[in-house]
Amino acid sequence: MPPDAAGLSPSSFRRRADGFRHAVRGGLWLAPLVYLDAARFGAGWYGKVVSADPDRLIAWGRSKGIPIRALEYKSLPDLDSGPRGQRRRVPGYHIDLWGPRLALAYDPAELASLPLRRRPPVSSAPPP
Repeated sequence: MPPDAAGLSPSSFRRRADGFRHAVRGGLWLAPLVYLDAARFGAGWYGKVVSADPDRLIAWGRSKGIPIRALEYKSLPDLDSGPRGQRRRVPGYHIDLWGPRLALAYDPAELASLPLRRRPPVSSAPPP
């Protein structure tokens, strides 16, 4: 997505840790896409935009026509606050994206390259 003047373009990162750090600082993080077999809106690809700044996330959602009720709360780990078992958690928010909503944030070429269904895991064991 092209950058915008209001700083409302979510950023994606190669490493999830970098995305969490960006979100904890109040940036908009475009989390990696995941395929869910059993989800509230049915099987398929899901994504989310994440931030510790609810106002920025709400502004991004409004700019895409997403109602404020789509905002969900889930605390985020502050990866720089200590080792895994001792990290503090900060208030965090996200907006789930699925189906046509994915196109509001994710690159169209990336979406076009996704398989319609997740392939079953490859196993080296012989079939039963």
